[in-house]
Amino acid sequence: MNLQYPPHLLQIWVCDDGYCKTKWTKGNPVPTVELNKGILETAGDLRQEVAQFMYDRVCDPNEDMEVYAWRKLHSSANLPSPSRVKVVNRADCAVGSFRDDYRYPGLPHVTFIGRVKPETHYSKAGNINNCMYNEGANGRYLIILDTDMQPHPKFILATLPFFFDDEDRQDKAKYICCGIGCNSVAKLCCASCQIAGVPEEQISYCSKDCFENAMHVQSAVHRRQVNGTMSDTRASKIDMRCMNCDAKLPKNGVCRKCGNKGADGEDVSSLHTYSDDVRDNAVAFVQTPQYFRDCIQLQIGDPMGHRNATFYDAIQTGQDGYDCASFAGTNAMFRREALDSIGGIQYGSLTEDCYTGQVLCSMGWKAQYFRKDFEGEPSERIRLAEGLIPDSVAGSLAQRKRWAKGNFQIALMNKKTQYFDPEWKLPEAQVPSYHKSNKFMRRVFYFNSTLYPLGSITAILFYYITIYFLFSGYAPIYMAGMRLVYALVPKLLVQGVLSALSNRTVENSDVIRSQEVWFAYSFTNCTAVLEAFWWKITGKEPKWFNTGGASRGSIAELPNVIIFFGTVVGVLWSVVRFLAGYNSIQTSHGASLLFASLMMGLFIAVKLAPSVRMSIQEYFGWSYESLTDQGNVVGSISIAFGLVFITLWVWIEQPTSNPF
Repeated sequence: MNLQYPPHLLQIWVCDDGYCKTKWTKGNPVPTVELNKGILETAGDLRQEVAQFMYDRVCDPNEDMEVYAWRKLHSSANLPSPSRVKVVNRADCAVGSFRDDYRYPGLPHVTFIGRVKPETHYSKAGNINNCMYNEGANGRYLIILDTDMQPHPKFILATLPFFFDDEDRQDKAKYICCGIGCNSVAKLCCASCQIAGVPEEQISYCSKDCFENAMHVQSAVHRRQVNGTMSDTRASKIDMRCMNCDAKLPKNGVCRKCGNKGADGEDVSSLHTYSDDVRDNAVAFVQTPQYFRDCIQLQIGDPMGHRNATFYDAIQTGQDGYDCASFAGTNAMFRREALDSIGGIQYGSLTEDCYTGQVLCSMGWKAQYFRKDFEGEPSERIRLAEGLIPDSVAGSLAQRKRWAKGNFQIALMNKKTQYFDPEWKLPEAQVPSYHKSNKFMRRVFYFNSTLYPLGSITAILFYYITIYFLFSGYAPIYMAGMRLVYALVPKLLVQGVLSALSNRTVENSDVIRSQEVWFAYSFTNCTAVLEAFWWKITGKEPKWFNTGGASRGSIAELPNVIIFFGTVVGVLWSVVRFLAGYNSIQTSHGASLLFASLMMGLFIAVKLAPSVRMSIQEYFGWSYESLTDQGNVVGSISIAFGLVFITLWVWIEQPTSNPF
């Protein structure tokens, strides 16, 4: 409601997908519709909350009419009946709806939609498509926000200009004359400053007269480039170049090659003929980062990696350079024509958002990514939207499982399968001219986004190798001589350099956290891969998991807890075994293998510790601030453990050398 945009041009759609539920019986095309009392009791009646919100802003405080009665004045229902089975244009996303419309002067038009779901309802994708194609949403642009996301008032002003910027226009390299009070189009620029890398908009002029009147050659910028000093007052060399053909200009300032084409005195306003026509601008959507409101989980270091900084601060910015940023499902502004060209949000995967973005890019549309908290002056940097994080470890695991499963489904699915209502006609929409620029990198991004869950298999193997190493004392992979050094050291060094180069915009703490959650979500991702294969083989539709829908103490947390305590016990056992069999050739495996196993075990324990600590805290009902290293207790215990180990080692070895 606080978005900075003319209210008569803004309509807010509140799409409640849990307001009612339908029961279907075999042979009956009309379902039984009833309120979803379970959701209304636990999550609240969103329809009534919207009515109360509008009632407080529209009605007089002394109004005698109650909110419920006032809401019914704005309500309507579009439900199927035996005499009229189909009441919607597109049956694949809804069979009817409950609707409230609040239209008042000076306020945005607010509409509540309670979707009546079909048998296969396609969850979030079906909810959005119902709003666009059954309920009459007809805006040229739309913003998609999850229910917990709160946009900044300047969200529209920050993202809408991307749809009007024409990177391919012929006059994009033209600038306004730098002469004081001159609004003409620049035709020449200082060649010396141009070669030195000074932005052309600071050194461009419409004529030689403006160039001389501005005293550019006496300016600090010019002297710095030509003479290398700001205090030198010697006459500087005048060297001008044409803005049209980049040819060197004679003394009269008129290009001999092109004659400075363009009408004399051409006003700069003629350059700003921006248009959102697809032929001029092919941007389909602008994705913005997901940020979260401050909470205790973020204050203790974000153990479950909800900030996902490596994705939003590194991967998305890289994909933006190739015009194929990923759609994250929320905090994005779309061109309606782009969605119409593909039939709306796509079906067939749990991560309908990612798949929709990929389909748009494959048709030649551009996908942009924008961080307003990173651009402009520090005082102008804002978070364009903030939301809530899952309130438990189980909720986080369920969310990541859905992401991994849905993305892997995209790689497995049959892209030619038709899910849309066969009786519904695709809207006519203009599409951009298809081109295959950056095809290789776009394929790289596609495989990275769909096949990343397979990388968790490496973490599972690392768990097995480490635990086997700790409890047996034998290295699962043994290479004699220096071959292990030759094989792994270059790989680790190159990996570190590449990580540093690709994560320059990511804080080091977030890089470390991403490594930790790679281990924490490994079992979840592998489970998602297995379920995706099962879905591919059996053809069963995947189930939907709401963010935070899983209860605390889920069995999905158990593998991480077992691995963590298994490595801790394995570290202690390897030390005991080493000391007990130190003087026995048959049972001793040597100090080198001991330290190798300890390094691997401690590495895994450190990476799993944040998420396992949070699981234990939730299981026993402890505060998230408990089990912290207050007073550096862990450091003191580690030093004590090291001293005990060294003392026992010396006592068992009984060295004969005496330095005194």
